[in-house]
Amino acid sequence: MKKIFGLFFALCLIAAIPANAQLKFGVKAGTNLNGSPSDIKGDVDGYTGFFVGPMAKLTIPIVGLGLEGNILYSQSGVELGGETVKKHSIEIPISLRYDLALPAVSQIIVPFIAVGPQFGFTIGDSGKDWEQAARFEYKKSQLSLNFGLGAVLFKHLQAHINYNVAMGDTSEYSEFTDGAWKVLTGSKTDTWQISVAYLF
Repeated sequence: MKKIFGLFFALCLIAAIPANAQLKFGVKAGTNLNGSPSDIKGDVDGYTGFFVGPMAKLTIPIVGLGLEGNILYSQSGVELGGETVKKHSIEIPISLRYDLALPAVSQIIVPFIAVGPQFGFTIGDSGKDWEQAARFEYKKSQLSLNFGLGAVLFKHLQAHINYNVAMGDTSEYSEFTDGAWKVLTGSKTDTWQISVAYLF
């Protein structure tokens, strides 16, 4: 039932897009400035990673509203106990944008604000075991929410700063006791992201 509702919503959204909407494609790259995981004690700190991938931007002229979607390969992580635990993932942020195109300067700069969900899917080995005694690992999927602002320069170059808020646990810390792994705590990691993109 949820899939049917989601498909119906998507079709209604597509049908509501005006024929004069502007669609642009581009490439985005940036830096993940990870915070420290919550609820994990000891020697722990964030790790600076990166992301890169294609993007698409749909804008409704005059109104200024639009959508931006990305498919990004992302590397992030944490410094835990003096070791780096990296997370490799595919991130799919979808943002509702408002572009403030002022006639006098729109050829040079167009500021914008953006907000929307981000769906993350961990790929590969994104965890660490310490001598079969303790384990830190990232969850296979994550949901988060983005709040950002930026500007498009000369209609092609985009600069964007974004704050990504985890909507649930992004990782787990476990210990091996009584012959089995037991999850001691889940944790969330929020991330600042700074990116640039080129729109074709």
